[in-house]
Amino acid sequence: MRGSILFVCTANVCRSPLMQYTFLSAAPDPGEWSVASAGVAAREGAPMCRIARALVRSEQERCSADAHRSAPLDDAGLQTDLVIAASRAERAALAQRSPEARWRVFTLSEAVLLGRYVETLEPCDATQPGTADQYAQLLDAQRGMLVVPRPQRRRRVLGLGERAHPLDIPDGHRRRRRAHTGALKRVRAEAAELSSQLASFRGAPAR
Repeated sequence: MRGSILFVCTANVCRSPLMQYTFLSAAPDPGEWSVASAGVAAREGAPMCRIARALVRSEQERCSADAHRSAPLDDAGLQTDLVIAASRAERAALAQRSPEARWRVFTLSEAVLLGRYVETLEPCDATQPGTADQYAQLLDAQRGMLVVPRPQRRRRVLGLGERAHPLDIPDGHRRRRRAHTGALKRVRAEAAELSSQLASFRGAPAR
């Protein structure tokens, strides 16, 4: 077992379960990870959004998605090795609830961008796969190096003319279907990339 990962959004019916099942679908060996999801304002027992569920590709994980029921964030979840939030709003809620866990909490987009930077560092000599805890420490150490892309203006045809922050994947559950689907496709792409980054992680880089 290489560690535990918790994916978090607001209601635990769209973004965070899609992160969870996409991560596992993309992992070469899903059994290496203990993966769960939760919501900072979730009610107990709601099914996964059908639009998000339809984007789960793996047959095995699709069965899990069909059986998914939302769960509120609990204190045990904050002890997870690596915590991935959908947006800065959830990241802030997590940090407020557990300040000591801040170093291992990232938004999905933040973790992926930091992971791309980490991949450019000098590799270490480790032959054993790294753990989720080690990866969280490495990402946290590189936060100051993160270059955040400029926010992109959303197309007004979607009724979303405001600028979206690059580190956020906003909740599209109550927005137009096209906007909702677009946000979820981004979730799927970035969760798959995070899975790939962790799969290839071999410990801390040489100093």
